[in-house]
Amino acid sequence: MNDEQIERIITYVKSFNKTIDDEDLLKYSVMSAISRVLLYLNHDALDQKFEMIVADVVNAVFMRYYNNQNSTEIEQAISSVSDNGQSISFKNEVMNYFNTADDNELLGGTAKLLARYRRARLANTGSDEEDDSGTIL
Repeated sequence: MNDEQIERIITYVKSFNKTIDDEDLLKYSVMSAISRVLLYLNHDALDQKFEMIVADVVNAVFMRYYNNQNSTEIEQAISSVSDNGQSISFKNEVMNYFNTADDNELLGGTAKLLARYRRARLANTGSDEEDDSGTIL
């Protein structure tokens, strides 16, 4: 991702969501959404044809971050409880959501649009030997 792409996506998002006033949070949302889309696609760089689709994802990501940031409710959930030690551990629910949400849930309807562009990644188990040209023996 480069600065030009980020600025284009920000422009797209602002064109259909006029209420955005937190530039730093918007930029973070853009970078977060791009990273997640790239992971989903198994690509190293974002093609320009995906920028409008990413803008839709960014809007949803931004609104979730923004609502969490401006909420007066405590946005924490219990992650573990100890009985004898009487300890309770909490976790940040929004960050946990973005780190653990299923691609279809996080990307919404855009996952179906992007699915045909996914690249298969083959894991090298280390058992194959290669010669100097990179050919597997």
